[in-house]
Amino acid sequence: QKPHPPFSDYCAAGQVRLLTVREEEALGPCVARYFASKLWGGEEFFMQIDSHIWFVDGWDAQLVHAMRIAPSKKPVLSTYPPGSGG
Repeated sequence: QKPHPPFSDYCAAGQVRLLTVREEEALGPCVARYFASKLWGGEEFFMQIDSHIWFVDGWDAQLVHAMRIAPSKKPVLSTYPPGSGG
């Protein structure tokens, strides 16, 4: 398997936008999600996750399929995932 380029390469290519907040300036997860939503740049899809999400093979194709068959022009898929501790 080919190694992934450094994270900064994705940022430089415009594929990832990053907002860094120092811990002492953090205002909690709801405010962080709000700030993250402001990084949207007009892409067809917008996904917001946190560091506790685990992905299965093919997750991206499954998610795009679910969005395309949803009975709405602007669907929102939401979930509260189970913990990873078993």
